Amino acid sequence: MSYNKLKALTANVEAIETAMKIHVQGRQATAQEKEILSLYSGFGGIKEVLNIGTEKPTGGGMEEQVQRLQELIDTYPHFTEPMRQNVMESIKASVLTAFYTPKFLVDAVVRQIHATFSGNGLTMRSFLEPSAGIGGFLPVAMSGTYDYAIEKDLVSGLILSLLHENTITRTTGFETIDRQDFEHTKFDVIASNIPFGNFRVFDAELWKKGGMYEQATKTIHNYFFVKAVELLNEGGLLAFVTSRGIADTPGNKFVREYLVNHADLISAVRLPDMLFMQTSGIEVGSDLLIFQKHTQKAVLSQREQLFLQVSREKADTTGTMTEHANKIFTLPKTTLATGSRIVQNQYGKYVRKYQWQGDENAMSQYLAALLKLDFGRYFRKSLFTGGGQDGVYTQMSLFGNVAAIKQPPKGKRAYTDELKPWMKDGAMVLFEEQVGVVRYRKSDHYQEVATDFVPVDEGKVNTERARDYFPIREAYFELSAKEREEQTEQVALREELNTRYDAFIRKWGHFHENDNREFIMLDSLGVEVYTIEMQVGKDIYKSDIMREPVAFKKIDTTVQLTSAEALAGSLNFHGRVDMDYLTQATGKGEEEVVGDLKGEIFYNPVSEEWEHQGKFIAGNVIAKRKELVSCLPDLTDKEKEYTEESIKALETVIPEMIPYEELDINMGERWIEPELYAEFATELFGVETSVMYLDVNDSYLVRLQGYSAVAYNTYTTGNCNGEDLFTHALQDTVPEITKEIERNGEKVRVPDEDAIQVAATKIQEIRDRFNQWLDNRPVEVRDELARGYNERFNCYVRPAYDGSAQTFPHLTFEHFAYDSLYPSQKNAIWMIKQNGGGICWHEVGTGKTMIMCVAAYEMKRLGLVNKPLIIGLKANVHEIADTFRKAYPTAKVLYPGKEDFTPVNRQEVFSKIKNNNWDCIILTHDQFAKIPQSEETMIDIFTEELDDVERSLEVLEGFTMRYRSGKMQEGLEKRKQNLNAKLQELSMKIGKRKDDAVDFRTMGIDHIFVDECHIFKNLMFQTRHTRVAGIGNTRGSQRAMNLLFAIRDIQRRTGRDLGATFLSGTVVVNALTELYVMFKYLRPQELQRQKINCFDAWAAIFCKKSADYELNVTGAIKRKERFRTYIKVPELAMFLREITDYRTADMINLDVPEKNVRFLSNAPTIQQEEMIGRLVAFAHSGKWEDLGLDMPEPDNLDKAKMLVATNVARKMALDMRLLGDKFSDDAGNKASICARTVYDYYTRSGENRGTQFVFSDLSTYKPNEWNIYIDIKDKLVAMGIPADEIQFIQCATTERARKRLFDDMNNGKVRVLLGSTSMLGTGVNAQQRAVAVHHLEIPWRPADMEQRNGRAVRKGNTVKLWGGNVVDVVIYGTEKTLDAYKFNLLKNKQMFINQINNGTIAVRRIDEGGMDEESGMNFAEFVAILSGNTDLLEKAKLDNKIALLEKEQGVFKRERVYAERQIADKREGIKKSKTTAASLAKDWKYITSYTGEKATLLLNLPQATAEEIGRELHRIAKFHRIGAYSTIGTYAGLNLLVRSEYNMGGFDRNTFFVEGISGLKYCCGVSGALPLGYADSAHYPQAALDKLPGLIDKEHKLAAKLESEIPVLQEIANRQWSKADELSRLKLECKELQRKIDEDLKDAEHSRAEEPQASEYEPEPKAA
Repeated sequence: MSYNKLKALTANVEAIETAMKIHVQGRQATAQEKEILSLYSGFGGIKEVLNIGTEKPTGGGMEEQVQRLQELIDTYPHFTEPMRQNVMESIKASVLTAFYTPKFLVDAVVRQIHATFSGNGLTMRSFLEPSAGIGGFLPVAMSGTYDYAIEKDLVSGLILSLLHENTITRTTGFETIDRQDFEHTKFDVIASNIPFGNFRVFDAELWKKGGMYEQATKTIHNYFFVKAVELLNEGGLLAFVTSRGIADTPGNKFVREYLVNHADLISAVRLPDMLFMQTSGIEVGSDLLIFQKHTQKAVLSQREQLFLQVSREKADTTGTMTEHANKIFTLPKTTLATGSRIVQNQYGKYVRKYQWQGDENAMSQYLAALLKLDFGRYFRKSLFTGGGQDGVYTQMSLFGNVAAIKQPPKGKRAYTDELKPWMKDGAMVLFEEQVGVVRYRKSDHYQEVATDFVPVDEGKVNTERARDYFPIREAYFELSAKEREEQTEQVALREELNTRYDAFIRKWGHFHENDNREFIMLDSLGVEVYTIEMQVGKDIYKSDIMREPVAFKKIDTTVQLTSAEALAGSLNFHGRVDMDYLTQATGKGEEEVVGDLKGEIFYNPVSEEWEHQGKFIAGNVIAKRKELVSCLPDLTDKEKEYTEESIKALETVIPEMIPYEELDINMGERWIEPELYAEFATELFGVETSVMYLDVNDSYLVRLQGYSAVAYNTYTTGNCNGEDLFTHALQDTVPEITKEIERNGEKVRVPDEDAIQVAATKIQEIRDRFNQWLDNRPVEVRDELARGYNERFNCYVRPAYDGSAQTFPHLTFEHFAYDSLYPSQKNAIWMIKQNGGGICWHEVGTGKTMIMCVAAYEMKRLGLVNKPLIIGLKANVHEIADTFRKAYPTAKVLYPGKEDFTPVNRQEVFSKIKNNNWDCIILTHDQFAKIPQSEETMIDIFTEELDDVERSLEVLEGFTMRYRSGKMQEGLEKRKQNLNAKLQELSMKIGKRKDDAVDFRTMGIDHIFVDECHIFKNLMFQTRHTRVAGIGNTRGSQRAMNLLFAIRDIQRRTGRDLGATFLSGTVVVNALTELYVMFKYLRPQELQRQKINCFDAWAAIFCKKSADYELNVTGAIKRKERFRTYIKVPELAMFLREITDYRTADMINLDVPEKNVRFLSNAPTIQQEEMIGRLVAFAHSGKWEDLGLDMPEPDNLDKAKMLVATNVARKMALDMRLLGDKFSDDAGNKASICARTVYDYYTRSGENRGTQFVFSDLSTYKPNEWNIYIDIKDKLVAMGIPADEIQFIQCATTERARKRLFDDMNNGKVRVLLGSTSMLGTGVNAQQRAVAVHHLEIPWRPADMEQRNGRAVRKGNTVKLWGGNVVDVVIYGTEKTLDAYKFNLLKNKQMFINQINNGTIAVRRIDEGGMDEESGMNFAEFVAILSGNTDLLEKAKLDNKIALLEKEQGVFKRERVYAERQIADKREGIKKSKTTAASLAKDWKYITSYTGEKATLLLNLPQATAEEIGRELHRIAKFHRIGAYSTIGTYAGLNLLVRSEYNMGGFDRNTFFVEGISGLKYCCGVSGALPLGYADSAHYPQAALDKLPGLIDKEHKLAAKLESEIPVLQEIANRQWSKADELSRLKLECKELQRKIDEDLKDAEHSRAEEPQASEYEPEPKAA
């Protein structure tokens, strides 16, 4: 009988419905119900059920049953919603996997197993059917057998339990069997039709075993075989119907090997492809595999060897091959088939298809015969009854049993011996007579940690030597751990260690001799064990630990230390104040020690520990004092006394309070409570105003609680009202106002500069008025504001980092030219140890590399970190690794090479980082960027952000609609949507992640040393000030974001700030705004306490914007904003210095040459003079043709005129030929002067072969193209310098070439090296003979100048021996260009940076200057500098101020005229409103006093009911067509009117009115249309007249509102412009200055310029 899908579906639904009914009623199934339940056959092949839970239509006449199934699932009361979803997904998934076994096959297997047990007199004690479905194989269980069944599917499990109430059933996964508390944990027979597919099974027990066990859990069919064999009793039977993938797939060979090595193959029968047609209507390849467990087998039979192999056949004559198939089925009597042929399957692959021609009865008989034959041949009773279980391998032979053979297990396997507490990954062990190492495996899927044993190559180890080594190692770690934990000397353990060690060296030699080191280093613990023996020169001796304790300072009772000496020892060895150590070392009691060290140590009741004054009296001392005060009530007398002393000490160092008048408060500082801003807004607008701050998007929400004439008259422009402008004032932004213009025949929107300027003026006015208002607050309010500021920002004390007590155990200077660290290096290391990180801002050459290496090792030694990481530039990282290895020869350091980070090898390196306990890991910046960041950490961060967004949305939802911000809410909703999408994406990634995936979190790195940290300054941050110059790159870089995520991961694990150490000679590269990036990396919690959660919040406190105005190319004035002024600078410096160690070469008396700066200034050439004039003209006009260049016009000219002008001016100052081929060389240009200067140094230092560096970034070397490098080289060669002594850094394209070039520089073969800042500024050690550094142009950033000079002014320069210990820094400038200005700007920036770090800043605000790489410089200064006349600069500034004031004056006049017009309009409006109100009152009086009948009377229906009147009115509404008012009747003596209204399409509708005695007409309802009901329509006149009181009140209110606005408008119309006198004064000054300039120009015309001569001067720096 063929398969009927509908019939099968119907039977399934009936079975499910029956089962649910029985379960709800809580009873057992009847015989009739069991008959229905037994017809359940699963949903294999019934693809229509895929539409459950969707809107998709179901075809094939199956809609009713699918709908019925959906309803059953939806209404079943015992399903929770997750269970309901699970059931539906399970049903859908089963379409491709659930094929129930035909009954005849089960019967054949049952009969054979029963016959085998009965025939051999065996008792089946227990039976298990995993993945039981509805229990098809349960008949295998014999009478008296304990039978168990497991089924994961909820529906199948329910039916299973009802069909077999005497069977112990569980609805759960097979992997949970160990947790089911079955009476039997091992089984005699396991049989099932198992699931198949690439589904992972999470079984911790198998995963922990590792190897093939772990691999088996990755696919469900492999898992079932391995798990089942593990659960079988010895000699037990396994019978599985399974997919052909087990036998045929080459990748499953490991499972087949496991099976035949742990069991005997009884029967393998390939089943016909159509076997499941009867139950599921589908063809699928399957096998019946039966095994008998035999764990101690020694050899494989020929059948079993064939079972391991697969092969392919030729499919056709073209050579096409079939898919793989198992070789065992080439044997006779292994297929349940009458024939087979090669066909193409549904995937287009060639396979062998097996067929059965005949009925089911014949197939059953043949299968029974095959099984009987196989069981007769291969089943072994002796295995079942206990044979072969004594640990001896029995090898079978045709001639009987041969001798028992002991064979140790080989290969990787689970390690089951005890793990010592001190063991770690890679520890060498002796396990089952093999030497190997243990490997730990972790997975996100399991909480457990698995331990594998991996044998070591027998050629590398000597087992006997390993046996002698292991006791030494155990004694060492036991001794080390016990002394560290108990802090007492362990004499017996130390004696045992010496005994074991002495025995080893007598037999095998010292650790440093023979090949012992190679052997010991095979052990991951060997690096540490190896150090119990030390070698100095040729002498070998025992380390300190062999003689005395090293985990603590051994107290010599014969020598008593002073308290100060003991304190120094405690800080050095323990890194903290250890009171137990102090009392033992001094022989004094705690109270006496405390008295001796008064002022040096302080008690901290929060940590309940004593702290050294350098750490205690530091940081946020105000918050620390508050915390200590809060502890006082809970302390004992002595603790209280100590704490009070600590509080007093803190009080003495609290910074002096900054008074209110010095605070320089900006409106919009986030730490100020919004209520204060609301109070100001209320007074400003004259109406109650609320202000709310949402930190999640750093936004202010301003809402007026009523109407304000000030907000809608005084402070309004364009589409912005007072609320909008007040919000902009809080956020220090200006609205982007646009207007529509016609350009090239199209309408486009462009910035409305006039409207923007009006808005900016009013916003600035609000900000100024806020400060004035604040100044007039009561003194209590101002003092409270000052107190709040001081507690947040003026609260830090820089710790006193004194590292002199450190002795640095294990550090050796054997391979260095020095024998100790600088005091500055010790202090920096102590800072890093005390703080847990920080910023090491040390000038180039001051020893940052050694600081990194020693600090990393010290933090690891003291247990402050577990796995430190150093990342550095590719050019420097080799030096870092080399320094570390020399400093700590026995340290375990990972330094992967370039090839290790290829995509193929990268994962192995990540695993090495994760699975080893490194003393340090050293990577390049690029290598670090390839480490995947933890998706779990990202989820945590995004989830927190999502919580904040949802919290803000809840706040907004709580507002009434009037006060809600739709735009803000929309933005938050969008952000919520994006965050949810990110979280979903991350969750999917985690779900798909492989077990062996390694990310930053799983690596266990807990501190990062970031060398040259300025490389990571481009961290993305959100800001509204995207068009404000002076911020830097807000878009950021991916590597900076990776670093942020990594540091956040560490901070989240430790629960505190820092977690990293930043090192650079130039932490701030260009602008002080970069400090925010450093704080964002390292101090997120402290920023949060300061209520700074983004750049804008930081800038609101510490920055002020300046605005310049310049003409754009269209002649319009454009506003340009810049962050150039910094306020509250001392507090900013204090916050930085708390975690920063700043050192220059001068500060530490570093042995480096002195730097002699020379500024060579030359007059412009004739061509340059001409170009200067053209540049001035271009700056005025913005017309590209004014420059006279044969170059195409830049695309950004319209938007960035001054940037274009600045760049052209810079190239012009360097060399005119950079502006085109039309310009020629000149003896007076920079290239010529530089060549002559270089040659002069070349000859003067010739005897010592002095070398020089020449820098230029504007024109770098490119082969086959003119550039300044080639020009200078040609000139030098022409002067007589050999060409090979002049090199370009760009030509050294490999690390080897760079190293060779630097060697040639150091030995004097190369004398002149030209390069750019990026290629020659870092990673260059070629200073040994340097006499000069030449700067053809001044770089933009102070950091670049420092890096350039650091190539020569650094340690190792031998110029001190022969050149007076001086390096000249030569800066070339062209007069009347930007060179001198740029030099002074650079000096100012560097001076400010130095003062901030030194704590010597004497001012509260500084100006950085007005020029940068991204926007050029401002117009006024540009024109003045190029002209060479400082009067022009002053005039340009005056012109700028006059233009701005005149623009303000124009705005003021327009507002006054507008106010006058508004006053007239509003007075007219008041008059109109009063007249209207009087007319309305007249009509209302009439209708209320009317004594007659108030009825609707129509002209054509003088006598009618209300129903009839309403019907007639609706007829009029339908057919009336007159545009004028038409009278249709009366009401209480008043006329009723109708009028037809028309639109563009013709007639629209009729509207109805009542005309009052005043002549005013009142419409029906709101629009004039009649109500729908006839009766209501008849009464429309009264309804219209009832609105009169409301209309009267409305007119009165309108008149009152207009009257209230007139005084505000009169104030605007009558006020005088406050800046009129200032404008007049400036115009007079400008006129006088113009006269002076004109006279100077006349004088200049009568004098001839002399020949240009190079002069040398030092420009005066700008005032701070």
